[in-house]
Amino acid sequence: MQNILKYVNSKLEKITFSNKTKILIFTIFGGTVFIGFLMFISIFALKYDFETLFQNHTRPQVRLEELKDIYQVNIKETLNALKNHEISKKDAIEVITLAKQIIQRQWTSYKKSIDKKVGGLPEFATNWLNFFLLTKPLPERTDFQKTIAQNIEKKIHSITLKTDNLINLLHADKEIKSEIDNIILEANSINIYLSSLITNNLKRALIKKEANDKLFQTSTFMLLLLIGLAFSFIILISITIINNFKELHYSLEENVAKKTKELIELNESLERRIKKEVKESRKKDNIMFQQARLASMGEMLQNIAHQWRQPLSTLMMIVQSFQSKYMMGKLDEEFINSRVEDAITIGTNMSDTLEDFRNFFNPNRTKQIFDIQRAIKKAVELSKYQLDKEGIEITLGKMTSIKIFGFKNELIHVILNLINNSKDILVLNKTQQEKKIYIALKQTEKEAIISVIDNGGGVKSDIMTKIFDPYFTTKHKSIGTGVGLYMSKQLVEEHMKGKIYCKNIKHKLKGDVFYECAMFNVEIPIKDNHEQKKF
Repeated sequence: MQNILKYVNSKLEKITFSNKTKILIFTIFGGTVFIGFLMFISIFALKYDFETLFQNHTRPQVRLEELKDIYQVNIKETLNALKNHEISKKDAIEVITLAKQIIQRQWTSYKKSIDKKVGGLPEFATNWLNFFLLTKPLPERTDFQKTIAQNIEKKIHSITLKTDNLINLLHADKEIKSEIDNIILEANSINIYLSSLITNNLKRALIKKEANDKLFQTSTFMLLLLIGLAFSFIILISITIINNFKELHYSLEENVAKKTKELIELNESLERRIKKEVKESRKKDNIMFQQARLASMGEMLQNIAHQWRQPLSTLMMIVQSFQSKYMMGKLDEEFINSRVEDAITIGTNMSDTLEDFRNFFNPNRTKQIFDIQRAIKKAVELSKYQLDKEGIEITLGKMTSIKIFGFKNELIHVILNLINNSKDILVLNKTQQEKKIYIALKQTEKEAIISVIDNGGGVKSDIMTKIFDPYFTTKHKSIGTGVGLYMSKQLVEEHMKGKIYCKNIKHKLKGDVFYECAMFNVEIPIKDNHEQKKF
């Protein structure tokens, strides 16, 4: 037995897991179907035997007994009563006529019942079971039974003719005694035949019952035996496959442990590589931020140079005025004091401009409470020179004072990047004659929303999802580096815990014509900023 199990296990190892599962399911399903088929056969076989016994034996016996009663009561006793003048001729004719009809109907029903078969599934089931159990079928009716039935049919025909003749004699009011005696004699004779046929049918029914009892006992034993064998086979196959599953499970556990160890080693290696890549990424980000800061610094220097050009010219004129007054001999104390005061004012303004520049790029920054509205106006002021140079009109919408706790210069830097991005797009768009930028500020329950809108034609749908990626730009390399919007996104999301996004809209920009516009929205949480302040 052990050698057989080893052989079976060696064969099962060559079968795939899915096929093993199919074999197990097929075995259970097949065994269940087989047991159900056996039960189906047995039930319908017993049903067939019962219906056969009832239809071919019980019903015919009842009809034969009824025929005997009709001949005994309706024919024989009626004729004796007529002979003894106990009933009238009219009543006798009615009883005999009715008896004739009932006899004919009962005999016809009897012949149909002995020829009728159950058929269908029950007959197929009992035939299959008889074949399977090697049981001999019940013999058909004997010649003796057939002869008795033929004699009874002849007697019925003879009695019918004689009763018809008797009825005619009764209508003619003739002598009927001899005819009555003949009919009574025939009735006694047919009753003897009927009794003989009933006895033979009962014997045949007993034989059939014994055969049915034997078939039931044998089929019950065979059904239990086959069910037991089917269950044993299913259990054997199931145990064999389950044991194979266990061995497969153990081997899989070993493989999983091995792979887990390899995965841990790989993860450790990946962690080292990730740390290295993160460092490299941070270096790249720092480089990008530095590039963006340098670009902003260049623009800032241009703005400072523009803002200094006018006051420097004024200072030069003040210095020249001293020389001209001196040469004319009109240099007095009052003139000197007024010109010195003007020079000090101009120098102070120039110093303030330099201080703004120094603070904007100061790396040692700290969080402070500031007004978003003032930060926006400062960004517009710093970019005014570049916008005027390109002929771009910038306007501010209706704004409210919204104070937050954070890095003021970072927000100014973000707005400058957005203004610069709009400026570059408008410069490249040669079809748009009127170049406009519109900045709006509004407040909701939880956040402040800064909107920077330009009429540069909007952003193409195929690049909308890429505009905040690092180094992505639609401009020439000499114009843009592709880090301005990326840096703005990092500052808004990482430092301000807000959101920045872009979408295309149609807007009048405080005019009468609708333009195809790109709108950049910066959403800054107000609640979070206040909580940071408290903290």
